[in-house]
Amino acid sequence: MELNQEQALEFKECVRRSLAPHANQSWLNSLQLLKITPSKVMLGGIPHKVYRYEIKTNHEALLKKVLDELYPEKAPFSEKRFEYKIGGSTKHRKAVQPEFDLDQEHSVEKTDETDSVKINSINQVEAPSDSHSTYLLDSYIPGKRNLLASRACQAVVKMPGIAFNPFVIYGESGTGKTHLLEGINNELLQSKPKINTVQVSAEDFLNDFINHLRLNKMKEFRDHYRKVDAFLLDDLQALLPSAKCQAELLHTINALRKKKAQIVIACEQAPTQMSGLSSGLRGRLESGLTVDIGIPDDQTRIEILECKARERGIPLSNELAIFIVQHIKGGIGRMEGVLMRLGVHASLLNEELTIDLATYVLKDWLDDSARNANPLQSSKVEFTDETAKKILQRIYVMFQISEEGLLSYRRDRKHTKARQAAVYLLKQLTSLSLTEIGKIVGRNHSTIHGILKKVGETMSKDGFFLKQMQTFMHEFEAKTVSDQVPERKRSYRF
Repeated sequence: MELNQEQALEFKECVRRSLAPHANQSWLNSLQLLKITPSKVMLGGIPHKVYRYEIKTNHEALLKKVLDELYPEKAPFSEKRFEYKIGGSTKHRKAVQPEFDLDQEHSVEKTDETDSVKINSINQVEAPSDSHSTYLLDSYIPGKRNLLASRACQAVVKMPGIAFNPFVIYGESGTGKTHLLEGINNELLQSKPKINTVQVSAEDFLNDFINHLRLNKMKEFRDHYRKVDAFLLDDLQALLPSAKCQAELLHTINALRKKKAQIVIACEQAPTQMSGLSSGLRGRLESGLTVDIGIPDDQTRIEILECKARERGIPLSNELAIFIVQHIKGGIGRMEGVLMRLGVHASLLNEELTIDLATYVLKDWLDDSARNANPLQSSKVEFTDETAKKILQRIYVMFQISEEGLLSYRRDRKHTKARQAAVYLLKQLTSLSLTEIGKIVGRNHSTIHGILKKVGETMSKDGFFLKQMQTFMHEFEAKTVSDQVPERKRSYRF
């Protein structure tokens, strides 16, 4: 039985509705129900083997149940064999992390063939450029510290060889220098299909220089790098040990400038601060625009993390992204490592990504404050405000939860409302600051601020919750007054 598009969409929608709210759904986006026969079911559109493993391990029983309901005349599907076809939909391939690629056999064969062609002749040695790279300048997320670098790159693409030449981007590892370099290269190729560009790492440039020098084929080397319209060099610091290669690079830059070819160079330090850089090369680089890309601020890192999570199909909440950025330092490379670990748990183990899980999975990367402040590990918060203690005791009774439940990151209706009530009442009935309230309920200042906003929304929609809060405040204030009255009466008798 071949299925039409409408039937396939109906199947996919039924599966989507049947999945748990926290379940990773990235595998479902490209899934296609292809054919049902008396003995088997064929599904396609699976990006690669990781998703096939996840579907077979975690979701095949659900697929059988949905098919039983949709096609009862062909049931039971539990007795049919399920076949999963890799491929058939390439547009979602970007969502798959390359580190998860289990289909290594074919790629190794292709690499071997390519390498054998490249080493046949020195004439065919190409400066490695990632032709499969999808980096574009539009996908680079600018913040306050790297906005100038981002806009300068766009100007270079619009006016190559005219705007800034040479253009030097420097910054610490993991700040996005290579992203910008590849973005410039890719957008130049898109906007000017006939343009001739070369993008190369300094290490490969050095190795290429040494090989040609040994074979006495420097003319071919110079023709390769000097007859281009745009020359992009990454990790300039790799050339510092070789004075001869620095001299060759200086001559290459001079030749390119003479023909008004665009030069873009990325490095970890500003040329003025690079020990071992020749004075001639330093002076030439300083004659153009030198921009510090800067370390992204926390808000920019959160945006980058959420963007990369969406690309990989990882269900990362904003609260978890904030937690990661606040407690894990490092560049974008480390953020990608974080996402890989979390992605394994979301895809292969089918676990909900919570802050508790992240604290366990990323414990070797978290700073001490995150480990020590984990509410499940040190849930006994010490504070002396008697009013706050009474409020919390009433919250535990009112919502039938424990202290550990209030401090946990459980997001069911009961615990969420209890947390909102606690924050609201502590704010209304005490003089505690948001930071102090955050310490009591195991949250940071920004999260408490967000909870207070949500309380207002909840009260406007939920009349019962509003009445609960009003009744609590009325009873609490009345009790406070009654506790003080006897003291006044006793004082009048003296």
